[in-house]
Amino acid sequence: MTKMLLKPHKNSKYMRYASISTEGWNKLIANPLVIPNKDDAPLIIWGRMQSKVEIDPVSQNPRCIAGNVGIMNCIQADIDNGCKIEEFVKEFHRYSFQLYTTTGYGFKEGDRFRVIFPLTEPFRCEWLVKPVKDLLNWRFYMCDPTCFDQAHWQIVPCILAKNAPYRFMQHQGERLSLNNDHIAKMAQDYLESMHWKREIAEADRDPTSNHQGALNYVQKIFDETMEGSRDRTVYSHVMWLKETVGCDYSDVISLRAPIGFDTEFIKKVDRIYGYR
Repeated sequence: MTKMLLKPHKNSKYMRYASISTEGWNKLIANPLVIPNKDDAPLIIWGRMQSKVEIDPVSQNPRCIAGNVGIMNCIQADIDNGCKIEEFVKEFHRYSFQLYTTTGYGFKEGDRFRVIFPLTEPFRCEWLVKPVKDLLNWRFYMCDPTCFDQAHWQIVPCILAKNAPYRFMQHQGERLSLNNDHIAKMAQDYLESMHWKREIAEADRDPTSNHQGALNYVQKIFDETMEGSRDRTVYSHVMWLKETVGCDYSDVISLRAPIGFDTEFIKKVDRIYGYR
């Protein structure tokens, strides 16, 4: 049995786990549900919830929010007139995937279909930061960009009427690898850079609000200090860190000196803190 996240219908405020066997899913994709109003169709995410989730007070089930989704076991791609089915199959023929058309197929312009790529290993939703999403959007350029949001739901295979147009495919190949080590490093680097930028922004508003914010604020100034003003800039800002902010010597001496001012910087910090 395969476990997945289930949202009972489009307007549901909660989600829950559901299980389906391989045989059951194969039967469903080959014989889609007949649902006259697609807003009533169940939606799924092939993944897992976070270990701690927010609960919907009415249903007492986990709330249907992005922050409650923790793991993706598949890439779920939406293609709405981005390319023809045959073009997609040719592009990704080396991978295993399951493809089925949407309720709009045959009624709206172009091919409209959904694709499920099983992954070689689970993918953590916390990695879906901007550079990672940009990379995935570049790789799956024909897909809707919202496919790589943290909580991207797909309607289960369904049609609006019994004889409505419908196509499906189960393509065999290798499992898709997203190179999790590389993705995790991208996400970590981005989150660290954003944290640093927030510290700088906070220091710009009120540099004395915290020591690290003040240190980041001064580091930014040092990095931009030109040759003619290095001595004055270092003295005034180190004094500010010591007297106003209350930073320790060890924190200040760890700052990067302005370019070409390394020795003088150490001497000046030592003198201000009384070590010379």
